[in-house]
Amino acid sequence: MKRLGLRFACALLLVSTVSVTKPLHAQLGHQEWGQSGAWKILIDTSGGGGCYMENVLEDQTLVQFGIAPDRNGGFFAAYNANWTHLEDGHVGRLLFDFGPSLFGGEYIGTRQHGLPGGYAFFNNPEFVKEFGKRNEVSVTDETGGTLDFKLTGTMKAINAVRNCDAEQAQ
Repeated sequence: MKRLGLRFACALLLVSTVSVTKPLHAQLGHQEWGQSGAWKILIDTSGGGGCYMENVLEDQTLVQFGIAPDRNGGFFAAYNANWTHLEDGHVGRLLFDFGPSLFGGEYIGTRQHGLPGGYAFFNNPEFVKEFGKRNEVSVTDETGGTLDFKLTGTMKAINAVRNCDAEQAQ
């Protein structure tokens, strides 16, 4: 499979080419809630109000996975400074391959503080289960570009996101 120099993947802790003095999530209006293994747990205080987890992969891809309470579902997002071919508003297709399970859907190209990437909404609870219980996932976009990464510790992180979100509802 063709690899994107950016390896298209999934959802926001951005390792930026711009130097910043404050963590990017703080600049976005997001607040740290906690940590679960390699995953930071954050609260989106800028609008949607949901909690999410994020991790920066070895290739500097920022991956996010979280709750979108304003849409009654969740999201998967990924950003990488090398993904210059992705344009804001571009609608494309993704395939999530967990081995025994496949999920497909649309993503929308977005930028977060200059970092290109994409955002995919989901409302299928089975997707969350697979993301939590599998060891790895391969995410492929419509051009054949792939992002492969380990899912170590994701179930604990998903539970932490749920706990964070429950606190916000109070």
